[in-house]
Amino acid sequence: MAAGIGIDFYIANIRKEIPSSEKHVKFEEDLQDYLLAKEGYPAKKYGLLLNMDQYSDRVFSAREVQEIVIICEHLLNEYSVTTKKKWEVDKTTWGINLFAEELKALCLAALDQKKKVFAVGD
Repeated sequence: MAAGIGIDFYIANIRKEIPSSEKHVKFEEDLQDYLLAKEGYPAKKYGLLLNMDQYSDRVFSAREVQEIVIICEHLLNEYSVTTKKKWEVDKTTWGINLFAEELKALCLAALDQKKKVFAVGD
């Protein structure tokens, strides 16, 4: 996703591993704000993901990572994109769908590697 303000997710066992993490996913601030406006604050439906502080860091347990995978699946269902043509989908839906796909893949990789997921705010 494009560079910007938001929360970055990384796979690592300890914080010092984050700079060498192969992959990261950015949760853009505008997407989080959009979803929070839709869900209300504090969000109940996607609370674990949406209620995070954009300016602090967090480590997720394996159980929480599994919950994030489920949240991503719900987001993919709710904001489904049936075309590969980006111009046929509104920017917000496209962004949420892309973010949910990437975060789900990152979380599944972390579970597979038996590593943690770190969320790092700006």
